[in-house]
Amino acid sequence: MKSQIIVLLLATLAVAAIPVLGLAGNDEADTVDQRMAGLIKSCEASADARDARHEAEVLYKRLGGYDKILELTTEIVRLHGVNESIKRTLHGVDEAMLAKHVADFVAAGTGGVVSYTGRGMPDSHRHLNLTTADFLAAGGDVMTAMKNLGYGQDEIDEVICILVSLKDQVVFE
Repeated sequence: MKSQIIVLLLATLAVAAIPVLGLAGNDEADTVDQRMAGLIKSCEASADARDARHEAEVLYKRLGGYDKILELTTEIVRLHGVNESIKRTLHGVDEAMLAKHVADFVAAGTGGVVSYTGRGMPDSHRHLNLTTADFLAAGGDVMTAMKNLGYGQDEIDEVICILVSLKDQVVFE
């Protein structure tokens, strides 16, 4: 279950990155695959800048440390719970526990000293039958949560690109 949230968080970040990275699908002709391809391309183009920022100060610190990351993941889980396209994935889930597991995952993956001991991404997400559209919907929640909590564009972009890099571990279309 905790991995389900992680996938949703990643998806949320992916969706969030679309407008953030200038790839918003305002034209109905834009397909989910085109939006995903645009995110991947934007993340590839920004890799050097993201690496330089991480070298100067790890993302974990720029996100505010563990307590702020837990606040962020709690907000993301809340938003997932009201997002019609993905709220089904939270059915029967202890949302506070999920937010904590996701915070551990994010903290460990962004340079914190926290250990993540949960299941791997594929094992925790395969049964959810997530689509790329679900992934993008979850990404929108991540972006909204980060904006709600006052994160800057650089941090939002970095989190979204991390999520984009994990897409194939949570979406099995």
